[in-house]
Amino acid sequence: AQNSAHGVNQLGGVFVNGRPLPDSTRQKIVELAHSGARPCDISRILQTHGDAKVQVLDNENVSNGCVSKILGRYYETGSIRPRAIGGSKPRVATPEVVGKIAIYKRECPSIFAWEIRDRLLSEGVCTNDNIPSVSSLSLIFCLFPVLIPSFLPKYIL
Repeated sequence: AQNSAHGVNQLGGVFVNGRPLPDSTRQKIVELAHSGARPCDISRILQTHGDAKVQVLDNENVSNGCVSKILGRYYETGSIRPRAIGGSKPRVATPEVVGKIAIYKRECPSIFAWEIRDRLLSEGVCTNDNIPSVSSLSLIFCLFPVLIPSFLPKYIL
């Protein structure tokens, strides 16, 4: 790793951008939270190198913000694992979704993107996890002349 990828957090702990904390440290953070420690306490506890009760893992100084982020993700997903870095989001503008959007636009050409989102959700075409963003819908509107001839007839006819 290059020097520019290294950093020092508020506590003087060295970190490498893009490299997640080890699972052992993440597990310790969750255990401390379950025992009632607040994120700021956990951050301090992990700094206490001489405390025999708490084995500091790899001499890491973990910032309060980092602790909060790990706990937030743990409470949200139940996992201590970091999220994947990079990659691409799953494609939400499937032929079925684009076909439905085209139908909505044909029925009401002045329909707004947020109204289309509401309909896609209320009709069960999409869920909150895969609903196209307003910007995706705007792109779809721009691409209609290219997209529609290729697969739309099976949705409209």
